[in-house]
Amino acid sequence: MIKEVNQACTKLNNTLGISVKLPNPERKALKTATVCNLIVGAGLLATGIIFSSKCCAVLGGIEIIGSVVLRKESKLY
Repeated sequence: MIKEVNQACTKLNNTLGISVKLPNPERKALKTATVCNLIVGAGLLATGIIFSSKCCAVLGGIEIIGSVVLRKESKLY
């Protein structure tokens, strides 16, 4: 997915005549981000459950889902 987004942005940059280069993260950086997202998501989810905060619980769940998606992306990369 990262490659597709970068390709689309490159086409848009060429069309608009601007020069913006997007970074291509390495596999190790993606794995590190996955672990960090999982830890933060689990913490938010636990906080939401302990303190009956729906907002924290929802954010934690979204963070965990994002971590799973990022892990799949790192395997493809």
